[in-house]
Amino acid sequence: MTQTNPMNPSARRIYVDAMKGLGILLVVWGHFEEYYRGTSPLFNGSFECMYLFHMALFCLCSGLVAKFNWKKLVLQQVWLYLLCQALMILFRTAVLNENLAETGGLLLAWLVPWRHMWYLYSLIFWELTVPLLALVRDRLRLPGKLLGLAAAAVIGLAAGGVEWPFAFNRVFAFFPYYAAGVLFKEEIDRWFCAARKNPVLPAVSAVALVAFYGFVFGSVLRAPEPVYEGARIFHDVAYTDGYAMSDRAATYLIGLLTVLALIALLGRVQTLASLGRRTLPVYIMHMLVYAFLIELGAYEAAGGKGTLAVAGWVFLAAGGCIGLFGSRPASAIFDLVANLWYKKLPALLRAGRQD
Repeated sequence: MTQTNPMNPSARRIYVDAMKGLGILLVVWGHFEEYYRGTSPLFNGSFECMYLFHMALFCLCSGLVAKFNWKKLVLQQVWLYLLCQALMILFRTAVLNENLAETGGLLLAWLVPWRHMWYLYSLIFWELTVPLLALVRDRLRLPGKLLGLAAAAVIGLAAGGVEWPFAFNRVFAFFPYYAAGVLFKEEIDRWFCAARKNPVLPAVSAVALVAFYGFVFGSVLRAPEPVYEGARIFHDVAYTDGYAMSDRAATYLIGLLTVLALIALLGRVQTLASLGRRTLPVYIMHMLVYAFLIELGAYEAAGGKGTLAVAGWVFLAAGGCIGLFGSRPASAIFDLVANLWYKKLPALLRAGRQD
């Protein structure tokens, strides 16, 4: 079911689904391409551009639909995270042959996120802030929203001065995007409505995106030495090696403005929205596919070919992964597992009592 009136809080926002669909495409492509960073200016340029905003898409969308519900938090989010972490442990030991005793033991491996699992991990902590963010949003209106976003930005910027234990770096680093979604969902809804009615806004957004990211991409191509940033683009570690608080602040601004432009430009694309409603299995499983392909030696073998051949390989591998795990059957299975305790079993119990 897609939304026909985005100002109706009970309706599903089509632009949120569209942005999630675009986000999962970029996440999978970025991870599948990451192996070849530094081997070609084309890969470096696309990687730099994507990582300036692709997680801003996901984090802001999560904030836009966030509602605090302790039962959902425990019975769906915490449950799903721990179950997926158990799956990752099986994969790491059986396929990657990792010795977990060398990296802190089984308990630490289960609780601390492995690679991409940081996002589900972060969502658990971010949702705990929703009551406070909603309070300042609803009681103080615009001043409260601005104050809340400023506080979230200060937390994200200040946290970059510390190397946090237990993978908290990204929890803090990406929090401002999530907070922006919670605080400004009404304004973003209105922005989407305005863009839907006024074709000038999508046109201006398209020109701005092409101009800015064309400049970024061109700068990477023209660089005298290969550009394949780590900390500056991921902005998930303590400031180091020339990476400063101002760089993180600029990334926040770029990410938020980019998402707004993309909402205006692509917020009504039904194909993206359809994929956006089935992102969970793709997100969870794609890193296992990527790591497995590397373990098989497929990435090393493909890397010996030309740039276009390698790009074709990445496209086919990423596309196949998205097509498989973004299918309706895969989505149905993951939906069943994710909502087993929160929705499915309670619904069966209610139906049994009625009978």
